[in-house]
Amino acid sequence: MSFQATPNMLGVPDFGLIHIDPALTAQAFQAYLDTASKLTGVSLDDISRRVMSIPADPGRVTLTDLLSLGMKLFDAIVWLTAGRPPAYPLVIDPTMTKENVPSLHEVARAVFYTYFMLLTQARYPVPRSVSEKPRIPNFLRAIMGMTEEQHVYIEQICSFAPQKFDPAWVRYVEFQNFGQEVLSRFGLGVAGYRMFGPFALYEPRPDITPALRLSVQFAQLVSRQPASWDVHPLTRNTNILTARGNLNKNLGNLILDVFTDAQIAEMVTSKILYARPEREAAHRNYLTWGIIDDISGNSRIFRV
Repeated sequence: MSFQATPNMLGVPDFGLIHIDPALTAQAFQAYLDTASKLTGVSLDDISRRVMSIPADPGRVTLTDLLSLGMKLFDAIVWLTAGRPPAYPLVIDPTMTKENVPSLHEVARAVFYTYFMLLTQARYPVPRSVSEKPRIPNFLRAIMGMTEEQHVYIEQICSFAPQKFDPAWVRYVEFQNFGQEVLSRFGLGVAGYRMFGPFALYEPRPDITPALRLSVQFAQLVSRQPASWDVHPLTRNTNILTARGNLNKNLGNLILDVFTDAQIAEMVTSKILYARPEREAAHRNYLTWGIIDDISGNSRIFRV
């Protein structure tokens, strides 16, 4: 006799499992992933809202007002951008006096110092708590007279980790009214172009392969183009990685392949390069580079 089960005999098993809807789950996660994927974004809980005194009408206070009351520039920008939120009111700091509040001129110099670092090195000055500090261009010390340690300048205008403050703001700065010394220094190069520099100044060895010669011609072409936001590391076009690979690492390998040791040593001595490149075996895109400049684009840094 065969056994035939009926619904009443079997019942409905409860495995205690919940099966998610992948599409709906992705939608629920999207906002969280978008936020977490960005390095920038400042929480109102992170800024300092300390001031010498509370203005008569905080709802109408201006950036200049906040600076004169002792609030730091970046913090003030975040607070104002949030719409002067009543949930995050200004707070009186009894230790703050007119004597220890930076003048607007001091604030201006700190902003310039920060702007110069972003444009030429694509990074903020670091606070005193950071052990690995970027090199400070001699121009800032010798020409501009900004001889304090870098943390002095960034801490004067920002109380939180500056990396959270989107550095893309440098793209929208107008430089036409800058001093001539500064404009002349910018003409020597900005971030993203240092590894192209040798190709504008040195001829490669005569015995390199035809493929390497094509790569050199591409590097020479880019090195002689006006500086572009498409190449600058803070705003670099994402298609460059696909088209050419990691520029610095590929250019480092190309430098090692086409210049003599004596030439490279001279580049380092004359500060065209910070140091002799190290071989990056995984970065071989440069071996197939064509001559056409497909990375400079039309977003010139120095607009005329």
